[in-house]
Amino acid sequence: MKASALRLEFGTDQMVIGRFETDSAQAKLAQSVKSKAFHFAARICRPCNSSRTQAADREFDHFHRAARTLVHQGKNPSSLFEDARYRLGSEAYLNVFRYFAKLLCCHLAEIGAPRPVQIANFAIGRAGKNCIWLSVDKDWTYEQVFSELGPHQYAAHGGLVIYADRKSGEPNAFHSTLTVGSLRYVFFSRMNWIARLELKFAHPVFYKWCRARVGDALASPMTETERLMLGLSDSEQDEKRVETAAP
Repeated sequence: MKASALRLEFGTDQMVIGRFETDSAQAKLAQSVKSKAFHFAARICRPCNSSRTQAADREFDHFHRAARTLVHQGKNPSSLFEDARYRLGSEAYLNVFRYFAKLLCCHLAEIGAPRPVQIANFAIGRAGKNCIWLSVDKDWTYEQVFSELGPHQYAAHGGLVIYADRKSGEPNAFHSTLTVGSLRYVFFSRMNWIARLELKFAHPVFYKWCRARVGDALASPMTETERLMLGLSDSEQDEKRVETAAP
């Protein structure tokens, strides 16, 4: 989670980190918004983490501040894409999506998985074709707590979700979420046929791991609450896809 987004939400207030839906006893204090607890353990090389993705990082900051303002005004944050700055195909528009491509790559690296070239190249600006789907809305979990306690400070991420073909078990897309305050970003990327073949034949260990997780998901499907927490609405269910969350 970006220190700038956390600072905007929490200021200098003390923060607690944990999986609160399971066991609050696991919660621990975070020293500051720059705490290593908010970083991926898998490191990005210096060029990719600076010059190659700096524009995307800065554009996300700009987008997030503007979207946060819309939410506080009671407006739909996704309406920000109607702003001239974020017209379809503009550099600012692409850089917002590049930021989330970078996050997906980091989530994959975190579990030792290969990063699809199409996502990685887009993230670092080597490709101009957007391969990320993104929605911006109010976080479902935040809204449930809000109904009981009112406004509160909150941030979360959705880990890594794998989409797969229900019949073949073949993984075909990766999904995650990022929430700061009540504002949630839901994003995913589908692999093209080249990436799916590469995953199957060049990375058989991860491919088999995905297939095993698909089997687990079919045997014990996500609950409706889990789906809502991860931004997986009923309308996204179909006969060809099953979602499974990585630890």
